[in-house]
Amino acid sequence: MRNKLIILTFALALSGTTLAQGGSDLQEIKVSIYPNPAVESIVVEFDRNLDNPEFELNSMIGNKLTIRPEEVGIGKYKIPVKELATGYYFLIVKDEEKRFRKAFKFLKH
Repeated sequence: MRNKLIILTFALALSGTTLAQGGSDLQEIKVSIYPNPAVESIVVEFDRNLDNPEFELNSMIGNKLTIRPEEVGIGKYKIPVKELATGYYFLIVKDEEKRFRKAFKFLKH
């Protein structure tokens, strides 16, 4: 139970936080994830294009899950979640080149 609490605390601390260095304007990058709750898939959309976005999906207990994001437009990605069990998940969006990292919680129905 303690590990779950630590993981949840860490994930919530990341949620809505952009990590950037070097005085860049990365804090202005807005990321939208919808629909929430999701049934078939979620869409991740950036207001500006990231150079090399990466996506990591974790269950509430911290298990890393394999996902296959599909680019469906400039700065827009679709991630299938149909096969996931019902529950809460954390999607981490990152771009190492721009030193961008942000976590989002969503519900899969």
